[in-house]
Amino acid sequence: MNSGDAKPFASTPGRDAARDRPCTFDVAQCYYDQRHLIAEDALLLRELVGAVNGPGDLGPAQWAQWYSTAMGFEPDLILELGRGRGNSTAVFAQAARRLGLRQPAKQTKVVSLCVTGEWDAVVAPAIARIVGADWFANVDARRIDILSVDYAELLAGHERVLMLWDAHGFEIAELVLGDILPRLADREHLLLMHDISDNRYLGVPRSYGGQPLWQGSAWQKRTGGWESRVNIGWMNSMQDQVIALADFAVRNDLEIGSSDHEYARFFGVRPAHAEEMDRLLGREFFSVAGHWAFLSLTGKAGPFHFPAVTGGRAAVNRTALVTDMLPRLPATIVTADRAWAYASTITWRPVEEPPTDVPSWIRCRIRVDKGVAGVSLLARDEQSFVESQVVSATSSPTGVLLRAPGPAERGRLVIHTWDAPVAAHVYIEDLSLVW
Repeated sequence: MNSGDAKPFASTPGRDAARDRPCTFDVAQCYYDQRHLIAEDALLLRELVGAVNGPGDLGPAQWAQWYSTAMGFEPDLILELGRGRGNSTAVFAQAARRLGLRQPAKQTKVVSLCVTGEWDAVVAPAIARIVGADWFANVDARRIDILSVDYAELLAGHERVLMLWDAHGFEIAELVLGDILPRLADREHLLLMHDISDNRYLGVPRSYGGQPLWQGSAWQKRTGGWESRVNIGWMNSMQDQVIALADFAVRNDLEIGSSDHEYARFFGVRPAHAEEMDRLLGREFFSVAGHWAFLSLTGKAGPFHFPAVTGGRAAVNRTALVTDMLPRLPATIVTADRAWAYASTITWRPVEEPPTDVPSWIRCRIRVDKGVAGVSLLARDEQSFVESQVVSATSSPTGVLLRAPGPAERGRLVIHTWDAPVAAHVYIEDLSLVW
């Protein structure tokens, strides 16, 4: 038997891909279709690019590509996992504003999740000097641990979701593929993934170039081996998510979409379209190089195979916490307007102790009315935090998960100001231990 005839998992029946509906959304066609809008907004886009001032994270042509994608897909929710300085946040905020002007009755909401603070501290004020206050009306940029968010609650009521998966690592990959994607499977959706290049088009050499074998993102951060990359199929990247993506795609008989491939194929057979784009947008906002991938289950026939989630998200047991400072919930705590100032230190114990051989987490359901607060767990000697999370103002409660140590190592729970000298109003709805 020729080994080339064998297919992965050939001994196990998979989904019937022959029942898939034709894809109704074409990122390359959309890029071309939105050319006049991009040209019309080019001056504003250029000013926004300058205000964000993060050219190494997302180039102007990529701004135009994602702008066209958002405008053509017309989502009612844009969910952003990972923000950094906020290039994509600004792109999607401008798209949401434009979509709102196009269809006032159907407002697009942008929810951006990230622990970084550059957007609030630096970028949003710079953008505010360019646009009006209503530009931010549909933007909910939260400082929060992406792994702690209740995605069932966040996605509720939305029927068409555009998601940017720009936070990296295996924990995030597990969250996306095991929690978020199953929730999106029954609604129209499109996932965009940055930092993935197509080695069929972008001159990626076969040689290692004297670089060591890529050993994961954590290894790169530890060693500084930034030149090493990994190739899996057509995907060239230095992000762990390509491994999870490749595995998920093979298990489910799916093809990961390549923006580089779609643009090269579309404009390659339509040279007049490419010339028109080049003339109208210039090399600043037109390029057939995208360096991003995409995925959607929309129109695909299931069943699909999703990985299980682990950690606190998979907890099924719960017990309430007994505290000294918060005898009754809900409770309100106001932090001081000094960075890192403690507002409340809370001694706690569970009503029921979990088994000693299983991990457990403190689950704190809170809402921050204004400002940014920290929810942290002190070490037993109270000299340092063993777990710490940031939560910014939101209109609805959110969950925080802190890995809980064993009884002999437990320190107090602290509600405190985060890194800016701004007071926060914190409403604690529930405290529990889960495992």
